[in-house]
Amino acid sequence: MSFEVKNESIDGSIKCKNCGAALEYQPGTSTLKCPYCGTINEITTTNDKNIDSFDYNDFINSDKLPNNNTTEANIVQCSNCGATTTLAPGITADKCPFCATPLVINTKQTQRILKPHYVLPFIINQPRAIELYKKWMSKLWFAPDNLVKNTNETRVNSLKGIYIPYWSYDTDTKTEYVGEQGIYYWVTETYYEEENGEQVERTREVRHTNWYSVSGTVHCSFDDILVSASKSLPQTLANKLEPWTLDRLQHYNDQYMSGFQAETYQLAPDACLETAKQLINDDILNAIRNDIGGDEQHITDYDNQYLNIAIKYELLPIWISAFYFENKLYQIVINGATGEVIGERPYSTSKILFAILIGIVVLMILYFCFKN
Repeated sequence: MSFEVKNESIDGSIKCKNCGAALEYQPGTSTLKCPYCGTINEITTTNDKNIDSFDYNDFINSDKLPNNNTTEANIVQCSNCGATTTLAPGITADKCPFCATPLVINTKQTQRILKPHYVLPFIINQPRAIELYKKWMSKLWFAPDNLVKNTNETRVNSLKGIYIPYWSYDTDTKTEYVGEQGIYYWVTETYYEEENGEQVERTREVRHTNWYSVSGTVHCSFDDILVSASKSLPQTLANKLEPWTLDRLQHYNDQYMSGFQAETYQLAPDACLETAKQLINDDILNAIRNDIGGDEQHITDYDNQYLNIAIKYELLPIWISAFYFENKLYQIVINGATGEVIGERPYSTSKILFAILIGIVVLMILYFCFKN
C-alpha cells in the first residue's frame, strides 16, 4: 500500500494569531483557544458536508485517490507496547497514553503519515472526563483500598485526550445457504400417574417438529462497520465504546488535532476487513433464519459474497488513563464524544472473602432463627 507524498509540511501545531503560542482545540466547540493570552480563533471548515466512502480496491491499490494523501507529523513509538503516536512540538517528556511507560523523546521522528478522511472532534472536555472517571471509580465494588486512595488529582489529571484510528467499511452481501425449516405440530399422548394410590389415565399435548430441506439467497447492506486500527486499544474494549455519534464527523482538519495526540494506524485495511466480516456475520445469519422461516431453523451451510466494499479512514476521540496496579496494566477509556466509560479494574481478594464470610454468617443466623 503506497501513497504519493504531495502535501506541504505541517509542523504539528497551529499558532495563535495574537501571541504566536500553540492553540488548543476546545471540545464541543468550533474554536481554538490560546492557553496563554486567551484569544479565541475560529476553526476554518470546508463547505463540503458530504461524508463519502471510497472504493476499497481503489483505496488499497492506488496512491492517486482524493484524500489518500499524507501529512507530516512528529512520531514517537513506545518501547513497551509499541503504540505509535503523534507528539506536539516542544514536548520534552511524556508518557505513553496506553501503558504509562515514559517515552524516549529523543527517538521521535518526523514522518509523513496517511491523512485520515474524517475526524470526530472531541465533545467531552478534560474537566468533564475527570468527573466521569471519578464517578465510575467510586461505583466499583470490591475495589482495593489502595486503588481508591490513589484516585487523586494526580491520576485523574493524567487522563490523556487522543484520537484513535479506525477503518470504517460499507458493503453489500449476497449469501447462498442450505438449511432446514422446522415446523411444530402437536400430538395428544396418554400417560398415567398415581393419585390416591390409584393409577389415573391422563392426556397431554406433546410438541414435535417436522423438518424440511430449504435453500435460498439473502441480500444485506451494511454501513459504517467500525474496526479499530490500533493494537494498543483491544477490539473488545473498542466495541464497548460504541455507539459513536458519526453524524458529527468532519472532514479531516489539523485544527481539531491541536492540543491532542493521535495514534497512527497499526492494523492494515485488509486485516481489519476480515474483522469487519466477523462483526457482521451474526446479522447475516439472522437474515438467513428469517428467510428460512418456520418455528425453528438449522443452517447447514452458507457462503458470503462481499460486494461494493467501500472504506473510510477515521479518527475517533477517547480520553484514556493507563496505570499499573500490583504489576498489572489497567486501562480506563472514555468515549470523547458521548462520555461512555469502560475499563478494566482490579478486585480486592480480602474484600471478596470478607463479603463471603458475612454472607455465611447471615445465612447461619437466619437458619437458627427459623429452626428455633
